[in-house]
Amino acid sequence: MSSAASLETAKVLRRLQEEMALQGPRDPKQYHRTEDSLAHPNLRPDTKWGFVIVRAVYGPSSDAPWAQLLELFRANVSETLRLEDQLELLPRHEITIIEDEATLAGADSYAARCAFRAWVAADLPQLLRDECLEELGGLTQVRDKLLDAHNTPNTTHPASIVPPRWQYCIFVDQDCLRSVEKGPEDPNMQDPALKILTTYWEPEEEGEPTKEFTRDWDGGETDDGAEEVGWMYVDMTDYVAVYNRLNDIFAWHEYYERPYKSYVEDTNQK
Repeated sequence: MSSAASLETAKVLRRLQEEMALQGPRDPKQYHRTEDSLAHPNLRPDTKWGFVIVRAVYGPSSDAPWAQLLELFRANVSETLRLEDQLELLPRHEITIIEDEATLAGADSYAARCAFRAWVAADLPQLLRDECLEELGGLTQVRDKLLDAHNTPNTTHPASIVPPRWQYCIFVDQDCLRSVEKGPEDPNMQDPALKILTTYWEPEEEGEPTKEFTRDWDGGETDDGAEEVGWMYVDMTDYVAVYNRLNDIFAWHEYYERPYKSYVEDTNQK
């Protein structure tokens, strides 16, 4: 990244730092969930935390905003943990990026989810303790379950018994990059937007996303704000907090908000 772009990123980060500082410290107890997840009984020692990121937009015009988004993302994680006095969690945070222009250029949530499942099927089995792997039916069965959109009735899905890193992922598309395009001196500069999806998404049974498009909402078949479509927007400065929340097995349904089409534009006006 050029020095000019780095300077711009620094200005944006400073604005975000000011916003986070105004919010005040959160309850430190919320971080106990992430701390506990690092010593999860089903995982081998020294596992990491943090959502995997799927890159869904490519091409020369995307390279600069993509690099800026990643720089802001890394700085935001560090700054959030500093403000929350939780810097001991930083060395265990890992940013893993799934990139493949041939298969992921223009990817929607369905394609991003498939790529994430493939990563989980390759990564998680080697991190499970031997006794857990055996209880789940062995290596082959665990990998098959992780690749499948559905779980066999009356069986345990491997992703359901591990921390959020293997249950949810971030995907970054053109909408997300557009959310970082405002200049740092613009009074409407916004908190960059990320998209987060759940890997365990039942409505994929037919294997194809709906071809119908709603008027006010992204995804789904209706204009019902309560319809769940398997992903939602999160502000970048909420990334650490969202990871902590999703350590609770019921948190996705508790915090889920259906994504609306004007999210990025409305965020510009904050």
